[in-house]
Amino acid sequence: MNLRRTTRARPATPVRPDLTALPVSPGPGGSAGSAGRSADFALFPVPTGIHLGTGRTGAPVTLAPYGPAGTRIGVLGESLFGRLLACRLVATGAAVTALTRGPSLWTPLGAACGTRLTVTDDAGAWPPRPGAAPGSGTGPQALVTDLPKPPGRAVGQGAWTTVVHVVRRAPARSAHWQQPHAVLVLGASYADAVTPVLGPEAGRLAASLAHGEIALFRPGGADVLRPDIAPAETSLLRPG
Repeated sequence: MNLRRTTRARPATPVRPDLTALPVSPGPGGSAGSAGRSADFALFPVPTGIHLGTGRTGAPVTLAPYGPAGTRIGVLGESLFGRLLACRLVATGAAVTALTRGPSLWTPLGAACGTRLTVTDDAGAWPPRPGAAPGSGTGPQALVTDLPKPPGRAVGQGAWTTVVHVVRRAPARSAHWQQPHAVLVLGASYADAVTPVLGPEAGRLAASLAHGEIALFRPGGADVLRPDIAPAETSLLRPG
């Protein structure tokens, strides 16, 4: 009997691109160098953060909610949007404290978020623990408040901490509302409320919002968008 030894053919080594040949994509005001044969393959920065909705051009609009420095966000409108932001902050790894006059409105969301969401009418010495990068330790710390009195200047100054104040009109001489990192205007009816905060141009843009649109103002510019809210989120945001 002949025993013939057989060997399996080794799979072909996959062809990998030469990463050193990829072009350097320019930043603002920059210019890309020669990219050779890979000139049609460019890398561009992509905005990151929590998804808010869809802009007028159909592009997604995101908001970076925290970072190595403290972040202050102002929301002009109804408290419901504060619960939406809290829901998405928890989803990205933040521990959220809700400082609210209506704790019952937070009951469904609190049941879903567990220990990642604390609902109270007195935040005490916030944050309860230092903030950390997502995936590290206890993660970022966020405070969402719908109380008329805004947080003080010292609140939310630490790294990886975020303070969100949701109110129909920004209190005068509020430290939180002086040069905030982002302001959300939840409809044209709040155009007169954003003017004292960001000026007449912001007021005019807010006044032009169509039904269902909101405006996001940041130091780099403004976006008009329609919020994208999933059915599962709706069930958590509206009790009963």
